[in-house]
Amino acid sequence: MNTIGFGQARCPRTVEHDQGRDRWLDALRGWERHLTLAAVDEAIRLLESDQFEKLTDQHVRCIAEYGAITIDDESFFDKAFSTGKEVAACLACARDVGSTAVLEDLSRLRATLLGRSLPPPVPRASTASTAHHHAA
Repeated sequence: MNTIGFGQARCPRTVEHDQGRDRWLDALRGWERHLTLAAVDEAIRLLESDQFEKLTDQHVRCIAEYGAITIDDESFFDKAFSTGKEVAACLACARDVGSTAVLEDLSRLRATLLGRSLPPPVPRASTASTAHHHAA
């Protein structure tokens, strides 16, 4: 039996969700290896904006095809990014597992690329509240 915290049993659905989330985050780190600093900066700008909640599958596909997107008159990725597919994959990951986890990861990557260090992430009991679920 899987347990967490103070001996509380985890339901199988929670375990399955956590394993899916972990797979997404493992894949995220693979995609990040291909990102340029400019692409990381633009992804962070979108993730930190209110517009992220309005990101659609069509927007993600457009980014993957190296195109710019506009959400409520605000443009993102309006420069050519050679890493469009990887950026799109990172944003899709953020939509599924939550923007906070992806934003933290990209911020650490940005700091590394700039030769700076960030404090380690603060463990959270649950990231479900940051997940952005969308219809398939």
